[in-house]
Amino acid sequence: MTGNRSPLHVGRIPYANLVPIFHGLATGGVPGGVSFVDGHPSELNRKLRDGELDVSPSSSIEYALRPDRYILCPDISISSRRRVMSVLLLSNGPLRRLPPEPIAVTGNSDTSILLLEILLRKSLGRENLLVRTELPAREALRRYPAHLLIGDEAIRAAVDAVAPHVTDLGEWWRRETGKPFVFALWIAARSAWEERRDALSRFSAALLTAKRTAQASILRGEYPWGGPGWIPLAFREAYWRCLSYDLGEEAEGLALFYELAAKIGRIPAAPPLRFLEIDRGIHVVK
Repeated sequence: MTGNRSPLHVGRIPYANLVPIFHGLATGGVPGGVSFVDGHPSELNRKLRDGELDVSPSSSIEYALRPDRYILCPDISISSRRRVMSVLLLSNGPLRRLPPEPIAVTGNSDTSILLLEILLRKSLGRENLLVRTELPAREALRRYPAHLLIGDEAIRAAVDAVAPHVTDLGEWWRRETGKPFVFALWIAARSAWEERRDALSRFSAALLTAKRTAQASILRGEYPWGGPGWIPLAFREAYWRCLSYDLGEEAEGLALFYELAAKIGRIPAAPPLRFLEIDRGIHVVK
């Protein structure tokens, strides 16, 4: 069944890493019948899962947990090929000397928490308990030896130098695996594809146009979207240059992440990647 019911409910994360994409959508023209819903990653994951969203930039682990319920928008992600600058483990001591005590983690992430668990096991042979908290970074570090932050909260903590030691999880993953890391995918509900195929196809096409526009601006060293004023300009520019919005070689890192997640029992198995093909159907990548 296909149809054009509207509006198409689209998740929107208010983090600096997606500012270029949403600016590209705004300037390139959002297809008619789209309604944006703001929220943090874990909140949007829940809304997508509960049928409150049709498509959203969502945690890559959300797709792996429920692959039969989702399909992916093609050729787009939020990834890092080396450092990411906004997924940071703040610690009171050096990484290699982390005690076996519980580590505080943000309540706004799912993928980054699992990534930290995998890296602790793979790199340090540790199985620290990871405790979600809403505490501010400075207070969390008075109670715990380390604190995982993501997004703008992580950037603010880095800019304000709230911890003596900062580990970039994108860089840490690259050092351990030699591969990029995919933090988020643009995930669509399979029900949305079945019921609103035309609308979802048009939005996915607009999304790729927005990505190409953003990438061209970054390559030229131009940042017309401005960005949050509290982030120093040099930091902002370095940040956008280190991000990848593609899903080419990045998919190799995603496949490895899923394999490692399955190995420690966090997902049943590494799923195949199923992409909607604009104006055609669904493409499966094993």
